[in-house]
Parts: sequence; C-alpha cells; structure tokens
Amino acid sequence: MNNEEGQTSKAISRRKLLTALGAGGLVFMAGGCIPLSSGASLSTSTYLKLNQSDPLTPNDVNGNFDRIDSEFGGRAVTPDFYKVGTGPDDTEAVQAAFDSGKTVIFTRNYYVRSVEMKGDVQTIDFNGYFLIGISQGSHSESDKDAILKITGIYLHLYNLKIEGQFNTNYKAAIHWYSRPGHAHSGYVNIFGLFIRNILVGIQYGAWLDDPNPYDTSQSENYLYGYVTRGTQNCLISNQPNGFLKISGSTLDCHEREWSLMEGNPFQKAESYLIYCKIGQVSVEDSELLKVIDLEGCGIKGKNIIITNCVMEMPCTWVVAEGDVSIDGVHGGFMGGDSGLPMFEIAANAEGSLRLNHIRMIRSAGVGGYLTNYMISGLNGAPHYHVSIGGCDFGDWNPQKIAIPKERSRIFVTDSHFTYTQGNQLKRYTIHDKREYANLLSSVDTTGENMATTHNTDEKSGWIWTNVHGFGTYFCKSNSDLPEGYSSSIEVCASGEAYILSKPFTLAANAEAVFQAKARISNGSGQAGIRIVWSKADGTASSTLETRLIGTDDMTAGWSDFMVHVNIPPDAAYGRIKITAEAGSTFVTGMEMYTRVDNHYRNSLINELNRSLDVAGEGIILRSPNGTRYKVTVDNGGNLVAASY
Repeated sequence: MNNEEGQTSKAISRRKLLTALGAGGLVFMAGGCIPLSSGASLSTSTYLKLNQSDPLTPNDVNGNFDRIDSEFGGRAVTPDFYKVGTGPDDTEAVQAAFDSGKTVIFTRNYYVRSVEMKGDVQTIDFNGYFLIGISQGSHSESDKDAILKITGIYLHLYNLKIEGQFNTNYKAAIHWYSRPGHAHSGYVNIFGLFIRNILVGIQYGAWLDDPNPYDTSQSENYLYGYVTRGTQNCLISNQPNGFLKISGSTLDCHEREWSLMEGNPFQKAESYLIYCKIGQVSVEDSELLKVIDLEGCGIKGKNIIITNCVMEMPCTWVVAEGDVSIDGVHGGFMGGDSGLPMFEIAANAEGSLRLNHIRMIRSAGVGGYLTNYMISGLNGAPHYHVSIGGCDFGDWNPQKIAIPKERSRIFVTDSHFTYTQGNQLKRYTIHDKREYANLLSSVDTTGENMATTHNTDEKSGWIWTNVHGFGTYFCKSNSDLPEGYSSSIEVCASGEAYILSKPFTLAANAEAVFQAKARISNGSGQAGIRIVWSKADGTASSTLETRLIGTDDMTAGWSDFMVHVNIPPDAAYGRIKITAEAGSTFVTGMEMYTRVDNHYRNSLINELNRSLDVAGEGIILRSPNGTRYKVTVDNGGNLVAASY
C-alpha cells in the first residue's frame, strides 16, 4: 500500500479545502480560469469564466462553485467529489461515484463497508489505490457480503486493489453476481486486480450454500492480471450458465500472514486456487501456485480448462468432479515426498480428465521409492475416463499411473516417464494402442477350450501344480461371468496351487501391458496372476517371475486390470501363472501387448506354427454331429484325432 494508506492522511472535501485557503484562495478562484470540456455550454469562450466583484460576495462564491461543480460533474469524478464530512467511512462517497454512471478515478485509498458496481457502460479506474474493507460484526448482512460487489454490465475496470485486513466479517473480497430482474452481469473486463489478506478472493455467482443459484448467462467476462496474496480460496464459481476467463494471472493461496493471527481461521484442508461447482472457468497464460501446504488441492470441481500455465504445488493438483482439461503446462512441479496422488477423481464424478502436453517433475529421487499412484479414485467413479497425451513426467514410475483395476480406463499416448532407482536413471515411453497383436494368441485366455470337469488334468495347454494342501481342481467356468464373455478359468485350491499356461513368445527388453478380468472367491495369501519368464533355451530367466495381480487387488466381483510389464532382457518366452489359495481365483479375457509400435509383429502363419510347436499340442475341431476332437501328431508323424 502507498504512503496515503493511513486514514489520518485522507483528503478532505474540495469545498472545505478552498474554505481553508481563506481570502487569497477565493480571490484566486474568482480571478482564475478553469478549462472547459468540449461539451460545456456555460460560455462561448474556451474557458469557464468565474464571476468576480469587489468586494467578493457570498453569492459570487456560491455561484462560482455551482459552475465548477457543473463543469467537473460532466467529466470523470473521484469519490471525494461526493464526500460529505471528514469521517473515516467512505462508503457513501464511493457508492455515489459508482452510481453516477460517470467515469470514476480513485485519487487515494478508500475505506468502505461494502460498495456495488451496478452500472451500465461505465469505466472505473482505481488508479493504483486500495479499496479497504472496514465492516464490523454489527453491520448489516449486506455490508458483510463482500467489500466489492460487481453486478453491472459492459464495465471496464482498471487497476483494482482490495485489502481485506484479515477481516473475517466478509464472505469474500468480491462478489460477482447477477440480480434477478436486471441485466445479467456480463461483458465485464477487469484489467489488473490485486486481492490480499482475505479468505475468499472472488465469489462468482451464488454462495455455495444457496440451494437455487440464479440461472442466467453471466458470461463474456474477462479477468486479466489477477494476483492474490494471503487468500484461502482465490476463486469460487457457483453460477449456472456462467463463464469466466482468466489470463496473465498469478494465483497463490498460501497462508502467509494469517499464521500470525490469534485464532487463525485459515483452513489449509479447504484451501484451493479454483473451485468450480457450477459454471465454467478458463485459465490461460498464468501461474497457479500452492507451494507450501500438502493439505487442500490446487484445482477442484468441473468444467475447468487450464491452458499454457505454470503449476507448482506439492499437494494434489486436481480433484475432478467432472470435465477438467489441462493443456500446456510447461513448468510443472510437485515438490516434497508426500505420496499424494497428482489427480484425484471424486466419488461418482462423470466426464473426463484430459491431460495434454504437461511437462512436470517431482522432487529428485522420489519416483524410486514412493508407492502412491498418479491418478486415484476411478474405482468410485465408474463413468469417468482419463486420457494422457504427449506428456513428460519426471520422477514418476509408469507402473504408478493408477492401480491395476483402474489403469484400463486411462488411455496414455506418447508420454515419457523418467525416474531414478538406486543410481540408475530409467526412461520409459508409454503408448497405449487401440489395435495391437496379442502376445497371448497361443494361450487359452478365457478357458473356452477347457473341459468343465473338476479335476487337475491338463486342459488346453494349462498344467496344474499343487504347492501345499489337497488340491482341488481347475476348469472352465460358465457361471457368474462378466458381460460379453462366455467362459472363464477357475482355479480352486484348499491349500495353495497354481496352473501354468503353455509358453508364448516375447520381445525381450520391451515395455508391455497385461490386461485381464479377474475375481476371487474366499481367496487369500498367494492368490493372483504372475508371468514366469524363460530364456530361449528353456532355462529360467534371471528374473524368475513378475507379479501382475495379487489378492489385495481382487474382490468377489469382476474387475478390469491393466498392468505395466517390463519384459526381462534375457527372456524369450513367458507363461501365465494363475494361483489360488484357500478358495477360487477366476480369470478371463487375458491380453498382453507391447507398448510401442516398432516392435516386431509376427505373421499369422508363424504365430500358428509357434502355437503348435509344443509337445502334445494341436488344433481343436468340431465334427458335424457336434463332437469336438483335438488333432495332434504322434512320434511317427501320424495325425491323431481324439475326443476332447
């Protein structure tokens, strides 16, 4: 605040000032000339000639002031033009200036309870001075609504500064809303806005506790150069059919000097830069800062568009309650090692989170040991989807994009992940594909060709191994299936047992994805799905096996799983391992494919030959009478058909 901040240096009224000048001042005013505006009609000359007589009479003085009032009243005015008395409260003077419909220019700081800009086609310039809130608890609810209310249309507002003075009597610094029965508050342009030391910066539309927000097209509103300091919530939108665009701004919701206050009301857990409950908020070419606190979040709500911004916050960046789009974050940072998700999907949210061209990093080294996931909450929002494209994530392990049962609803393209594990820098490019070659094409992935008999006999290339306990069986299951599937594989064990698929070929050292649908019934312990790796000569790989899905991932209901897999550099073959312990594990719809398109895709004939290049393997055919036969070859090279 400038050197006119104190109330003791307030300007007194122009009339009082001239009176204090005495006779010399009156003579100056009487003999002086005031330039006329081009539209003045008091004289045919280019100057306003004031009456003068000797001696100067009171009538002359009053007449001259009337002429001056008339002349200046046709130009821009300051609130002091309407100031009566020398009291500390400037509310009535500022309100009168706003209500005049004329251009208003501030010439000092003004102390108000609450004032409202409700004009039509008006320009107001704070001229670098502050509007300072002074409402007390005993004042009316209207006076405690906000320091400044914006309800007008076609307003051009410049250099606004609002000082909250840590006054908790106000709901917000600015309440920007539309009044029923009046033109909506639209086509408002604000060029420069600084708000500090108040809990809520801007309330756009109705208060959050309003059960029926007024629905009107509060739109075509632009805010350029919005800066905050010491605010808990920079912007809250609750305006049906409302749109607000913010550009070239620096939003910061750090606690700052609030921490020095006794009974500090600043709630870190409720702190956020933007909350859009209803309406739409667009932010471009700005900095979004929440650089200290882990509590709260950066962006919350729905219908939010962030474009070409800097985002720095150790807390969760976004809590999405609906559509959120972020495109072009070229300086993103998520500091600390809190283990918080970067994006959280609210329960029952509907819509999509679209993330494009985001370049961000976390604190060095955290990607090697933090176990949190980048995106969380999709399991509680079954109609929500996430897409990620062309992004660079520093110190994020790509296996931590989301938990396996949620990963299938996140589509990632051409995005790069780097992190340090030990002393080794790891780099991965994740590129989900809509069309791909299933590496498990030689494996019965749904149990379709298995017998339904409850035993441990080999079935369609799957082989049983009992670890401990008394078995009991694996087979094709035709009941309680996910939609669109006609069968699944059931492995049931009293102790612990597993089945292994036939081998399938791999691209060594490639990035791959495994997908499946799975559930358990009374399963525990080691129940789950793994891949067992082997070298080209059939011996075990240096990485014996990789866990894909565990007991803690599965429930009694079917879940979709999508898991990142790094194929070992010495692996040529893999085998799917399905384990059950003290219950049943059900699996169907297994797929595995490489992440990028440049890995070799074998021809169909080669895939068929590889599938059959296993002792005892063959083709299953159905006869005209419906009998199924498995055609194999014996040691003499003879084809043998046996009922299957």
